[in-house]
Amino acid sequence: MSALHSKILRPHELDSRDIAIWRQLQRQVPHLGTPFLSHAFAVAASRVFGNVFVSKLQRAGRTIGFFTFQYRSALHRALGIGERLGGELSDYFGLVAEQELSLSAAELLRLSGLNTLYFTHLDENQQNFGLSGEQPEPGLKIEFPNGGPAFWTARRQMDKKFTADTERRERKLVQAHGPLDFVFRHEQPAIALAALIEAKRAQYHRTGVHDSLSSARGRKFLAELAQCDDPDCHATLSTLHAGKQWVGSHFGLMFGETLHYWFPVYNPEMKSYAPGRLVIKAIIDAAGENGVRMIDRGSGDSVAKQDFATARHHFLRGVWMRPGPIGLLYRARLSAGWRLRNINTVAGRIRKPEEQT
Repeated sequence: MSALHSKILRPHELDSRDIAIWRQLQRQVPHLGTPFLSHAFAVAASRVFGNVFVSKLQRAGRTIGFFTFQYRSALHRALGIGERLGGELSDYFGLVAEQELSLSAAELLRLSGLNTLYFTHLDENQQNFGLSGEQPEPGLKIEFPNGGPAFWTARRQMDKKFTADTERRERKLVQAHGPLDFVFRHEQPAIALAALIEAKRAQYHRTGVHDSLSSARGRKFLAELAQCDDPDCHATLSTLHAGKQWVGSHFGLMFGETLHYWFPVYNPEMKSYAPGRLVIKAIIDAAGENGVRMIDRGSGDSVAKQDFATARHHFLRGVWMRPGPIGLLYRARLSAGWRLRNINTVAGRIRKPEEQT
């Protein structure tokens, strides 16, 4: 078999043929069907973060894969220290390639001009390419290929108590505040997105959780994505009201018929009605008319996520390194940071438990 070669490009430098191959690969390999691995997501990240690159993998002159990554700073670029595309604002990481491709992490780093790369959110199926990590973390999905009504029929048979309680809370909400008004996708999302970000940051502050939207660049990235209507990365900002009362909102991305549930936020004054549950229910109820057949809940398996889940997979994290001092020094620095972060996380949970989303 001939050797692998690569060309390292900016996302916008790929031509229409490259983009078509990228799209085809994501559709041919089921576990690659996520907006976070799409070319459109890479382009949006490049516009905001700047140091974003694509390693285009080729064998015998034929393009067989794409690997996106970014540098946190000019210094990291000079040292060959990469990170996953989007940094903490991405729920998937990995290689988009033909199913038959197999290579080591060190080889992928070499082809990408990297010495080391820290990552999270590597789907377990990336091990088929030869790429792996450690510390498995569960991820949950909600599948309803036959539509919302069929999902609720099956759910009622599996967990009658949960389904009845959800319907009861919905009725009480309507009685107290008025009829439900659900918008699946705001066509002009700027105002709704600004309100969502403000409410989400207030939730982070209230619960003592790290604010992933604290940087202006991170907020700009969400605004950039909100304008994206690419079929592989279609922004979806949803809101649920009862009468004039705001209940909850969600900002996510769609790939085909899969909605990635990303930034949900709820009105804390509506807590007794389980607003998070009702937003999910509204999305499932409106799924048929909006082309949704699955909701990917990302990483984590909180009770709120387990209540709806129909499928489970795992994410991996770790540090890939090529032989040499840079990788070893970077890993040592990361290890020290992880220990400090774990201490702060435990302290935060003691102060105030995290809201489930």
